[in-house]
Amino acid sequence: MSWPEYFQISDLCRTTTIDQGQLVALEKHSIIQCGVNYARDSFTIYRRNPNMHMLLFTCCGEGWLETPVRKWQLEPGSVIYVPPGYANGFGMNQGGIEGGNMSKNEINIWDIAWVMLSDNGEWQNMMPNEVTYSKTQCGDMLRKTIDCLHQSMSLPYPVGNQLGDSLVEQIRLLVSHRLPTSMPVSLQRLEKVFGRAKEQFHRSWQVSELAELHPCSEPHFHRLCQQFYGHGPMAHLTRLRMEYAARLLSATDWPIQHICELSGYPNPANFSTRFKKWSSLTPREFRQRFRHSPVL
Repeated sequence: MSWPEYFQISDLCRTTTIDQGQLVALEKHSIIQCGVNYARDSFTIYRRNPNMHMLLFTCCGEGWLETPVRKWQLEPGSVIYVPPGYANGFGMNQGGIEGGNMSKNEINIWDIAWVMLSDNGEWQNMMPNEVTYSKTQCGDMLRKTIDCLHQSMSLPYPVGNQLGDSLVEQIRLLVSHRLPTSMPVSLQRLEKVFGRAKEQFHRSWQVSELAELHPCSEPHFHRLCQQFYGHGPMAHLTRLRMEYAARLLSATDWPIQHICELSGYPNPANFSTRFKKWSSLTPREFRQRFRHSPVL
C-alpha cells in the first residue's frame, strides 16, 4: 500500500508561515519556509516524497512523527529532523499527554516551530542522512524569533528589512546549533531551575519550591547542587543574587535600597552584610570602585 499524502487540520489551529516569496533574506540562507503552528484539537499531515530538509521543534504539548519504518513521540524541548525524500507523517497526540480521557473543557495542544531547508546550498553537506531526534534548548527561542520575524514584515523600510535580516540570521544560528551541548541533563535541569529563580530574585525562595521546579525531592536537590556547584541550593542562590546586585551597582545609578529589594533583601543591613562577605566590600565601596565597569 502506498504512503498516504493528506492533511487534516482543525479550525482551532493557528499557523504562521513565512517563505522566500515574502522575505528575500530567507533565500540567502537557503531557508525555503519557516513557521509556527499552534495546533489545537486535531492536526495531522502526511507527505509522500518531500524535497526539502524538515525540522520540527516541539515547544509545548506532545506530538508524533512516523516514517514507513518507525514512529517517534515528540516531547516538549525536542527537535526531529527529516531528510529530503523520506515519506513521513506527523501530528499531535490525542487524548492528553498521558493518553487518558479528557474533560469537555480540555483540548489537545501541540505548539511547534518548524523550518524547511533547501537541499541545495549551505545545508546540503551539513545535515544528517537519516531521521534524527534529540533534546534541544532552541525550540522556544526559535518560536519567538519566527513570531518576531513575522511582525517585522509589517514595519516600514529600512527598519523592517534590517530586522528581517538579523532575525533570519538568528534562525540560521538556532538551526545550526540545535543539538544539545555536552552538559549533563541533570545540570541542564539545575540551570533551568536557577534561571527561573533569576526571573524573580525579589521573591523569598524556599528550597522546597526550587526542588519542585526540577522536579525532585529536597534531599536529592541538595545532592545535585553539591555535585555540580560544590555548595547547597541556598548558597548558590545567594551567589547568583550577589552577582546580580554587583552588576546593578556597577552599571546603574539606582539607589542601593532599590537594588537590595530587587536582589531579594528587603533589609538593607542584611544585604550589606551578605554583600561584604561575598565581595569584601560594602555595596557603597563596590559601586565607587567598579562604577560603569563590566565586573561580571
